[in-house]
Amino acid sequence: MNNDGKVWKGAAVLALGIAIAACGGGGGGSASGGNVSGGDDPGDGSDGGAGTLSGLTGDADNQDLLYFSHSYETGENPGTGQTMYRSVLYALDPANPEMPTALPLDTRDSAQGDDMGRSHYVPLYEANIDASDGSVSDYRVADVLFLHNRLNGSETSEGFARVGAEVGAPDPVRVSSETYLGAAVTGAGTLVRQNYSDSGDAAVVYGLPGNEKRVRMTFGPGDAPGSSGGGTVHHVVDIDAFGANDSLNRQTYLVLSDYGGTQCDEGYRLAMDHMYPEGGNSISNTNLLPGGREAKRAVPLGGPLNDGSQYLIIDTVIDTGIAGRPCLSEGGTLWRYDTTQPFEKLVQVLDESNEPLVFPEGIAGGAVVPQERHLAREGGVLYFGIAELFGMTPQDIYRVEGESWSVLSEQEEPLGWELGFIIADEGRVVASAGNGVVSWNSLGGDRKVLDTTEADWSGSIQSEVLGSRDGWIFYTRAHITGRDDAVARKIDGSDAMVIEDARWIGASLSGKGDAIGDMTDLSEVFLETNDREIAAVSAADPKAGYVVLGQHNGQCEAGVCYSASMYGLAPGPHRLIQVQRDDDTTEVYYANTREQGSLRKVIDDPTGEQRPVTGF
Repeated sequence: MNNDGKVWKGAAVLALGIAIAACGGGGGGSASGGNVSGGDDPGDGSDGGAGTLSGLTGDADNQDLLYFSHSYETGENPGTGQTMYRSVLYALDPANPEMPTALPLDTRDSAQGDDMGRSHYVPLYEANIDASDGSVSDYRVADVLFLHNRLNGSETSEGFARVGAEVGAPDPVRVSSETYLGAAVTGAGTLVRQNYSDSGDAAVVYGLPGNEKRVRMTFGPGDAPGSSGGGTVHHVVDIDAFGANDSLNRQTYLVLSDYGGTQCDEGYRLAMDHMYPEGGNSISNTNLLPGGREAKRAVPLGGPLNDGSQYLIIDTVIDTGIAGRPCLSEGGTLWRYDTTQPFEKLVQVLDESNEPLVFPEGIAGGAVVPQERHLAREGGVLYFGIAELFGMTPQDIYRVEGESWSVLSEQEEPLGWELGFIIADEGRVVASAGNGVVSWNSLGGDRKVLDTTEADWSGSIQSEVLGSRDGWIFYTRAHITGRDDAVARKIDGSDAMVIEDARWIGASLSGKGDAIGDMTDLSEVFLETNDREIAAVSAADPKAGYVVLGQHNGQCEAGVCYSASMYGLAPGPHRLIQVQRDDDTTEVYYANTREQGSLRKVIDDPTGEQRPVTGF
């Protein structure tokens, strides 16, 4: 069942080579053949459909620099035989997109592979956060934190560096005296602490448990990393959630600690740890878990709420009090920490029967943490599902509000591992469920099947647009013939639009949000056609038309030409798009949604991997 409703004819434009089926509520369906969806004529003799536009309006008006990397093989180390790589970070001024600038700090003779575009560069954000309600405006990348080991090609300059995104920003600067091999900005155990009021006071925590280090962006090239000694085993989350609450004198984390001793062999105290400008730290002697519990593991679930509170999944153990008996494992359950009352104990989230929500245990041990794409929120309410790797069994979808949890919907079809989605907007929740799209009201009632496809393979419903605008959601639906359709649909099912032989690849943000942990308010949405064209629509009114940005030269295999990707939601109108040219090469393209035909390749170098830094 495809409830795509009435189809407006004449929406296809040869410049784009696709058909738009603009649909109202009601019955009807899609035809199985050709590029134009089937259905009824509007009956008024008019074109009825949306066409091409010269550009989109209403974007976030972000005119800052854009950053991307180029990582490629440079030969073998004659001593070890290892393949060596170089990675360069480029800045692109949207006012002159044909002239990218390579930064003087880069990485050379590294054995870390051509995946350095992902592992070596992370965004640091700034935003205006209203202290009265936690709402956000002007959200954007302000700096890029990155790894390097060279200055101007030959001079050694190691470890961390950062560079600003504002046009005319100074050259990048080294941060701390950490070495290249000792530093990390991604990976297990690494925590990048944002400071939304001033990215220059952000920080990064890295290293192995029990030997983690901390570096603040205020550190100069001669400043040694701060040690997490004094009992800190692992940093769980920063608890000055808004960033604006960061003190110039200290930054506070929630940590696993063995300071003062523990009762259980595998247990740690959950405590506050303060980091000071010079790198030292002090740990509270209060265990924030109640009832004699200790934590084996703890991870945050989603970002902070607009009141600053934070949900965590904690694997707890408790001393039985019986001599000779080991501590009892309680499994991974959900807890809430109120950062406005930092010395108060965490509260376990319970259902109406006072039962905790117990998370399934993963193959490697510890609770399975929901993927970000399977977690959504609206206001102070959190919705999530826990997808299995092979996605073979039905699953529940949960609703969490305050210190209470409930099942929003029971035994739904699998969400889809690394492909599916849960989105909340306008008082409703929508999820990919098997080969369909299902919607409920915020309490789990009024269940509606919005869409299904006869294609019953994994990933037949998927999305790279994890946000919404005015009730519009965006997902890609596979057809039984193998064709993909880009679908825009109202979350209550009242309206829809289908673009055949196309898929959504990413989106831009409005720069506004209800909370810093929920930046999903879309502005423009990007699609790729099977003719290798890139276009964009307004997230608030996708039926108003599309701007054709241009055509790329990505690879085609067996008649399938989808090869474009975007990284992260970010404010427009200027964005970067990665295109897979062949199995071993990716290229970066620039696009401006205000300007038809603005798509252009940034550097013409058919070697290695070019990749936008996440957030650009």
